[in-house]
Amino acid sequence: MSLGLVCHAARLPELGAGERDAFLLFDVNGRWTGPAYGPGTEARAPLCLAIAIDASSSMRGGRFALALQATRNVLASLGPQDRVAVITFDRDARVAVPPAPFDAAGAETARRALDRLTTGIGTNLGAGWREASEAVLRVVLPNAVRRVLLLTDGYPSRGETQRDALRARVMEGHARGVETSIVGLGDGIDDGLCVALAEAGEGRFHYLREESALAEIVTAEVEGARALVATDVSLDVQLTPRVDRAEVLHRYPCKPGDRSLDVRIGSVARDAARSVLLSVSLKDGTPDAMLGFATARGRAVRPAAGKATAPGYGHDYANVKASIAELDDLEDSARVTLLLPPGVGPEVSRRRVALELLVQRTLAEVRAAWDGLDRGDRDAVTRRLERARGLRRLFTERGLVRDDELLHMPNVDAVERAMFSASDESKEARRRFSSWAHNTQLSFIGVIPGPRKR
Repeated sequence: MSLGLVCHAARLPELGAGERDAFLLFDVNGRWTGPAYGPGTEARAPLCLAIAIDASSSMRGGRFALALQATRNVLASLGPQDRVAVITFDRDARVAVPPAPFDAAGAETARRALDRLTTGIGTNLGAGWREASEAVLRVVLPNAVRRVLLLTDGYPSRGETQRDALRARVMEGHARGVETSIVGLGDGIDDGLCVALAEAGEGRFHYLREESALAEIVTAEVEGARALVATDVSLDVQLTPRVDRAEVLHRYPCKPGDRSLDVRIGSVARDAARSVLLSVSLKDGTPDAMLGFATARGRAVRPAAGKATAPGYGHDYANVKASIAELDDLEDSARVTLLLPPGVGPEVSRRRVALELLVQRTLAEVRAAWDGLDRGDRDAVTRRLERARGLRRLFTERGLVRDDELLHMPNVDAVERAMFSASDESKEARRRFSSWAHNTQLSFIGVIPGPRKR
C-alpha cells in the first residue's frame, strides 16, 4: 500500500477574509500497490470482524430477522482469509458464531447457528461489546483489520450502563487495535451514547429510523473495512514562524506543539480521502512563500495469505498481544511542502476548501442551535440557524459552492421546524443530526460506500 497526501492552499476574500488569512485543506488517501490474491480478487488485508447484535425483546420480529439476514449477507461474502464472529446480547452476551475459517463446512455451521438465535430480555450492551472485542483480539491473523460492528435499538439496561465507563472500555479496545462502529435502530436509542462509543472506537455512527436499510449499512461497513490501506494514521504539521495562528476545523484529536500540530486521523481507505481543514493567520500577506511541511504517517495494512498463525480463539489477549504488534507494525508515510500560491489560489483548490469550510461551519452553527434548545434559549436557536442560512447564501451567491453540493447537508428550515415541533419529531431530527455530525466532522463522507456524495 501507499499513503498519499495532497494540500489545497487557498484564500477566500469573498468571505471578508484579509490577505493574511488562508486555508489549508489536506487530503490523506491510500491505494494498494501490490499484487492481488488471485484471478478476479482485489488485493486487500484480511478482515477480522465481530458483529454484536442486540437481542433484547424490542428487537423481536422483523428487526431481529433483518439483522440476522444482514449478517448472513456478510458471511456469504467472506474470503478464505477472513474471520467473522457473531455475538448476541440481551441480559447476557454469548458468542453465537466464533471467528473460524469459513470453508463450506464452517459456513453451514454458521448458518445453522444463526437460524437458532432468538431474542430475550434486557440489553447488556457492555457485555456484548466486550465479547465482540475479545473475539477479534483472540485471533492471530497476520495484518488483519480488526473491527466491531454493534447493532442496537435501545439503552443499556443490564450490566454496565454508565456512558463514561462504556466509553472507556471502547477506548481501551481501540488502543489494542479494534475499531468500533455503531448502528442505532429506531426511536429508542441513546444517540449520545452511540456517538460517544463511535468516537471512542474511532468508527462511525449510523442512525436508521427504519430497519429496511440495515443490510445496506452493514454491507457498506464491511466493504469499507476491506478497502483499508492504513490504520493509526496521523498528520504532523510543522509550521514556519510566518504562521501566527492555526486551527483545525475538523474535530479530530489534536496535540499542539510549539509550532506544530499532530492530528490523529485514524483509518484511511483505498481511493477515499480523509480530509483535515486548517484555518491559518499569517504575520504578513506575502504570496508564494513556504508555510511549513506536513507528513502523513500510518500503520500499513498489507495483503496476507489468509491463514491464522495460531488457533487464536480461546487464548487470552495477553498471550497474543506481542504477536499482533509484531505482525501489524509496518509503517508508511507521505510528505508535502506547504506553499501559499500567488493571489487567491487555483480554482479547484478554492472550491474544495470552500465546500469543506461551509460544511464545518454549518455543522457548528446547527450544533450550537441544538445546545440552545437544550437550555430553553429560543433566541439562541433562531440566531444560530439564521447564521447557518446566511453562510449558505454567502457561499452560493459568491460562486464558491454550487446548489447541488448542498444536498448532503441538513436543510436548515426543516431542522428549525423539527426543533419547535412535537417532542418525537424533534428527537428524530436530533438523532439524524447526531449521526451526520459525527461522521462529517471526522471526514467519514466518502470512506463508507453509500448514497452520500461530495
